[in-house]
Amino acid sequence: MKLKRILASLVLAVATCAMAWATSVVVDGTHVRLRLGPSTNHSILTDGSGNPVYPAKGAILTYIATDGNFYKVNYKGTDCYISRDFAHLSDNAEPSTKKKMGLGVTTAMDKKLVGKHMLSLQWISWDYFGSVNITKDGDNRYLCQGEQLDRAHKGDYLKIDGYLSAVDELNLVFEGTIRMKIYHLNGGEEYVRQGTFNFKSTQGRKYWRMQEMDGPDGEVDYVDIYMKRK
Repeated sequence: MKLKRILASLVLAVATCAMAWATSVVVDGTHVRLRLGPSTNHSILTDGSGNPVYPAKGAILTYIATDGNFYKVNYKGTDCYISRDFAHLSDNAEPSTKKKMGLGVTTAMDKKLVGKHMLSLQWISWDYFGSVNITKDGDNRYLCQGEQLDRAHKGDYLKIDGYLSAVDELNLVFEGTIRMKIYHLNGGEEYVRQGTFNFKSTQGRKYWRMQEMDGPDGEVDYVDIYMKRK
């Protein structure tokens, strides 16, 4: 009986310590969605005008429970859910510099993004691909550098250089520079796009396509980063 009481006390102590540690959830990314249930099938939390509610990066939310790949949290008085891919548990203690940068934790998006991927522009080819190398640079921040060179018209190319962040698995935001040189477009001269661009995967496609497609001559440019690694 004494041994049983000791074991019961140990179990209670472990449970109490775990609850005491997991008091908060820290938001790791930008534009992270809060949902009304623990899956992507549930509705997104919106404000009074129907706009999605995004907690700020680094925001500390009250932790309630863990449900599958989601944390149940309280955000400004509303119970909701946030994906564990874009948040982590905390006891509100100051994290190390390494953890602050997100370099010490491997997330599901790291596994999906980090590495060398195929890259294409339809004006060059869908029969052979270029490559883009994606490396983790911080908390939901990935360095993205690559190119596709035209074999038929030497000197034509697509080049991409900047940073990615993930809204979710199907939506990426790229900030940086995209350069294209195609012999029959823009008088054969290079044209450069700089700024923020959205890459999206739709209809189950295995690539993220840049949504800002309009080129300088009114053509449509399909810039694709493939989920499949090269």
